[in-house]
Amino acid sequence: MYHQRCDFFRRAPRRTCAVILFPLIVESIPSFGKIRCSSVDPLRPERGFPAWVAEDERAEDEDNTGVDPLHDPDDEELLAPEQARELAALVERAQLASGAVREGRIGKVGVADVVLNAGNPLSLGNLACGLWGTSAEVATTLFRLENVFAEAGRPEAVVHASPTTVADIEGIADDSGWHAVAENVALLYRPDPGREWAGRAGEHPVREATERDLPSVAELLADELDLSTGAERRLPRYLGQRLDDPRCFLHVLEDGELERVAGFVLGFAESGVGLIEHIAVRPGRRNRGRGRELLRVGVESAAARGSVLVATHAEDGGSVQRFAESCGFGVAYEVVSYTRGLEERFEE
Repeated sequence: MYHQRCDFFRRAPRRTCAVILFPLIVESIPSFGKIRCSSVDPLRPERGFPAWVAEDERAEDEDNTGVDPLHDPDDEELLAPEQARELAALVERAQLASGAVREGRIGKVGVADVVLNAGNPLSLGNLACGLWGTSAEVATTLFRLENVFAEAGRPEAVVHASPTTVADIEGIADDSGWHAVAENVALLYRPDPGREWAGRAGEHPVREATERDLPSVAELLADELDLSTGAERRLPRYLGQRLDDPRCFLHVLEDGELERVAGFVLGFAESGVGLIEHIAVRPGRRNRGRGRELLRVGVESAAARGSVLVATHAEDGGSVQRFAESCGFGVAYEVVSYTRGLEERFEE
């Protein structure tokens, strides 16, 4: 059956359909400030917007008692489940599109959204997300994902479980032989032209990357992610493909003392959502404001491509999360990564 299902995989289009409700969802998140969208009316849910958006606008107008209807009462840092699910769906749609750049395919396997890209050596180019259904449907999907990733030549199957995935995924995954390998958080930022970043803009020269920068960027990225030699060899070609795609951006940090780039920021933007996917600064050049400058340029690049929300991901409680928060990003929801080593199937 999964062979037939895989026939639904399609080569990713250059543009996915815009999500009309997105500007209103981000508009109503008080913890990230306010961005008004003059082209839509937030009090008209009949246009297809979720009712909670209009309810939140009215609650603000009535000067409510201080209870935040958008946040989880058990964890004030996180959005309430319904809102987190809708935001996560928007971010994941952008992630799937980014993973599929040039050679990838996006499709459905069971109840999961999947991207597979043989030309993308990074983990974000080959993953599943959004497993939403009954326990039996999710368990069956996990089994089918093993076959799909194996046929694609991947060493392991990967699932990113955000609020778009059923809450009992941990138990289902454990029973199916999958392992939780990372606990991350999604951090969101809303670009604001009036925002002042710490440090002086331009203090550390950042420019758009060119073809000649790609080997240096690939070497630094491979080192940061501890990629295999084979994956590192494929990186320059993949990065070159991204240079040709207007949705992608890659900026590098120059350093007069080095013949190679001192750092870079890699990202993507589509349908109002920007992604800061990777930032790296060479060890000897850290703690001098260079990472903050790269992040500033990345946010501006996403905003220039129409993003009204910029997302990034970091290890829960780690240094990257603290860095992003110091730059104005806020935690929105949790993301747990599950993997299934495909060789394990033959050892059981």
